[in-house]
Amino acid sequence: MNPSTHPYCTTTLKYGDGDTQPVAVTIGNAREAIEALQYESCGFTLLEHHSEVDDWQDPMQVADIHMAEIKQLAIEYTGCDHALVYPPLVRSPRTARDIADYAPIEFVHSDYTDDYRAMIEDPDRPYGAFLAPALETIGVMQHEIADAERVMMVQFWRNIGAQRPDYPLALCDAATVPRSHLYPFIVPEYGGVRLEFETFGVYPPAEPGAHHWYTFPDLRQDEVVTFRTYDSRCVEENRPFWTPHSAFRDPHVGPDAPQRESVEMRVLCLFGL
Repeated sequence: MNPSTHPYCTTTLKYGDGDTQPVAVTIGNAREAIEALQYESCGFTLLEHHSEVDDWQDPMQVADIHMAEIKQLAIEYTGCDHALVYPPLVRSPRTARDIADYAPIEFVHSDYTDDYRAMIEDPDRPYGAFLAPALETIGVMQHEIADAERVMMVQFWRNIGAQRPDYPLALCDAATVPRSHLYPFIVPEYGGVRLEFETFGVYPPAEPGAHHWYTFPDLRQDEVVTFRTYDSRCVEENRPFWTPHSAFRDPHVGPDAPQRESVEMRVLCLFGL
């Protein structure tokens, strides 16, 4: 499946190998191509999911209600035994004014590298200060992660603003991005929290159109884009566990388009514990 079969738009994405490089890409309409986009190979899909949150501007509702909803959704979708939901990450003009990291990320990346499992198993790495107390809330000790049969990081992305915002989300078919197109780099801190985790940047493809990009237009609040950014089973089987993604300027909307508002939930899924 090629995005040009179901085109949504042509735009530019920022790739990088130190200095970002704008690359012209065709972004396909994932709604029209969904039957050909299999989650296990491409790394993303769209789920129907109703939330009881009635005010997405209320941080307490998002934390108290939505975290529990996403935990249940992650368990049902993946079949994992334990699901640890990371704190909600709300991207909006309001949150970006307070924390610059919470603006839409206009840079092609995938959040975690194959170092992810080693990092979350090691209590001496900076990430442990964030992770260990969170794990205890679901009855898991950090040292027990080493006994898990499988470790997965799944992300749930929900549009909570206008259906046609200025910078929606694009996702790349993981099967079209070989490991040699990725490079790791360290993120020392994020949102003011010291984490020191590795993330993947992506080199521009030598052949235009080699990476297949998609978006889900007109996302409603009762829909969730789900994508994988780590899976120890994929690592063992030498398959892509990354899902490159980026915000992009939607050429279909004008300069006065509403700014994007979204909530992202990262979920650490543990199997066999």
